[in-house]
Amino acid sequence: MDKESRAREIVYGLGNSIMCYKVQLELISLGAAAVKPIIEFLLAGPTNEHAPRCLAAEALGLIGGEGALNGLVTALLAPLDVPDPVKRLAEGAVRDCICHALQRLGDKKAIEPLLIALEAYHLVGAAEALAGFGEQRAIPILVGMLDDSFKRTRVSDAILCFGTNAIENLVRTSILKGLREDVEILPSIERRAEAARLLGLIGDKSVIPWMLCMLDDEQELVRFEAAVSLTNLMERAAPDRVFKIIKSSIHKVNFERRFRAKEALCLMNIREEGFR
Repeated sequence: MDKESRAREIVYGLGNSIMCYKVQLELISLGAAAVKPIIEFLLAGPTNEHAPRCLAAEALGLIGGEGALNGLVTALLAPLDVPDPVKRLAEGAVRDCICHALQRLGDKKAIEPLLIALEAYHLVGAAEALAGFGEQRAIPILVGMLDDSFKRTRVSDAILCFGTNAIENLVRTSILKGLREDVEILPSIERRAEAARLLGLIGDKSVIPWMLCMLDDEQELVRFEAAVSLTNLMERAAPDRVFKIIKSSIHKVNFERRFRAKEALCLMNIREEGFR
């Protein structure tokens, strides 16, 4: 039996939870001969389980070569028209794995398909892969994705990979409000607050004047994140108003807000009677 025939014989073993890793290792050991059967398996269509096809994508990323690259791109850009929510969630996970496999290949031919996938499907995996490639065209799309609370943590991590190159887009989004009947909606508030947080983490002191202006924002969450960022940027030189904004959050119901407020005050080396 030749190598490709062997690959065809075993590839569906990726769906066996007991044998899947052994099968994946054998497919990888078969090298280029296994690429076509793995691609066919990857393109088989959405299912409720993402793991088997993620293993297939991972194998292609490890085998490498032009055939693997083309197969991964084809699978990435296949129409994502899946009405079933469970299958759609699983398919999103598979696409993320495909993006990571393309990043592992390291071929810049993958950048354009990744940009298309990022813009069309808002795939977090595409965001992470493009950050790995250092592709700055991804930045405005990523900043726009900060509206999505489900994806925000990973998207923020990807934005931080761009460092100071992300500052302009973060500053711009910090004043861009999404309104409904003249009232700012929660995703917009959270996006602007996250932009303020990221500006502080990037650590470029050129944004200090802008962050000081954000202390006057009408949204409490935005003011808080701006104040915390200023403690990172200015340390003990931060104005008293920063301290007051942060201190006002110490007794908030939200545990994370309380913890971060206390952490910021400790970093400022403020020791006040009654503060715990």
